[in-house]
Amino acid sequence: MHIGVVDLKKFVKFLIGGILILLLFFLFLQVQPSGGQQVLDATPASELRRLRSDLLKNYDKITRPILNQSLPITVQLLFDIQYIVSLDEKYQILTVKGILMLKWTDEHLKWDSGSYSGISAVRFSPQEVWLPDIHSLYNVKSVDMFDKDHGAPVLVYSNGSVKWSPPAVFDVPCSTQFKHYPFDRHNCTIIFGSWSHLGDAIVLETIELPIAPSNEAHSSEWLLTNVTHENFIYTMQKEYYKYHVVIVHVYLQRTSRIYRYICVVPSLIALFSTLFGFWLLPHETSRYMIGCSNIIVMSLMLQHLAMTVPAGKDIPLLAQYSATCLCMSTLFVLITVVTNLLRDSSGTPPNGLVRLAHGTLDKYLCLFMFSYFTNEDKILAEVSSETRSVTSLEEVKKRNDWICVSLVIDRIAFLVFTFIYSILIIVLASV
Repeated sequence: MHIGVVDLKKFVKFLIGGILILLLFFLFLQVQPSGGQQVLDATPASELRRLRSDLLKNYDKITRPILNQSLPITVQLLFDIQYIVSLDEKYQILTVKGILMLKWTDEHLKWDSGSYSGISAVRFSPQEVWLPDIHSLYNVKSVDMFDKDHGAPVLVYSNGSVKWSPPAVFDVPCSTQFKHYPFDRHNCTIIFGSWSHLGDAIVLETIELPIAPSNEAHSSEWLLTNVTHENFIYTMQKEYYKYHVVIVHVYLQRTSRIYRYICVVPSLIALFSTLFGFWLLPHETSRYMIGCSNIIVMSLMLQHLAMTVPAGKDIPLLAQYSATCLCMSTLFVLITVVTNLLRDSSGTPPNGLVRLAHGTLDKYLCLFMFSYFTNEDKILAEVSSETRSVTSLEEVKKRNDWICVSLVIDRIAFLVFTFIYSILIIVLASV
């Protein structure tokens, strides 16, 4: 009995051990990939490390990557603008954000892709390979495109072609033109070139790629209408020194409509209200209110333009228009004062001017709309209703003549103002 129990225990231990071994074996089969798959996963990584090691062995990232150092290396450039950050109108500085695409051929970074498991492209960090010292030559703020923080790797192909597209933000001077403010358009330029290499060492040219302005490139105030690249050669000392540069033209258009309401609408209101004021009687206080209000509005307009638009050789057309409206509004108030003084004048008006006012000019200047009574009965009615202080019919007639003369001056001033405003609008529209 005792021997049977011992054999049973051994059998149970053996069975449990066998089951554990089988479980471990099946678990190993599930975790361990097939031999072919294992080689496939390991080969590219090892081959990539070997390729990088072979390419960077004895590689000189200081000298130009060309076998014949007497020949120039061609670097192609394209600046893809992603966003218009701002255009500082006071200091005339354009801030743009984009991707600077550079392309060249590195003759020291060529390999046979068949010898490295078909690897046709390798990425390097900017610190590992030669990079052209291409910068924005007139950048207001320093931008180090080679900083690790940019995180833009250098892509190298098996034929030696190198592509590098670092993101960058440039602050460049922009000669703005505010003549047509707030409907102004600007052409800003970004000049790219090499700091230390002449034209016989680096030939910089544009990449012929049809890149249209991005719909997301414009800001809330500026619209990017077009971007062009131009090849140019700077010469110094009678063409002894030559520098190859690429000039990027950035075309901007102001799109914010708030300036139209702030500037244009008050100017038009001042124009029409001044002309409308001439159809009010000279003695009405509303004319003074219209004239003084227009003077205040135009003064505020000129102050706004002085704070917004930088001083330059070109005076904005809106500023010229506002200054003209300010002068015309002031003249409107002076004419109102003069006509009121004539209305209450105690002297005798010129007979010729009186005859014209009561005769020919009455119809053409629309004086019948404000005509005063001329016969004795109507003159007496005016004495009782409007001029109670006047006791003589002769004085009433004299005052009536002065009123007609003041109305003639008022209507002639209206025609002159209309002519001046019409010429002003035509000139501004044609510029």
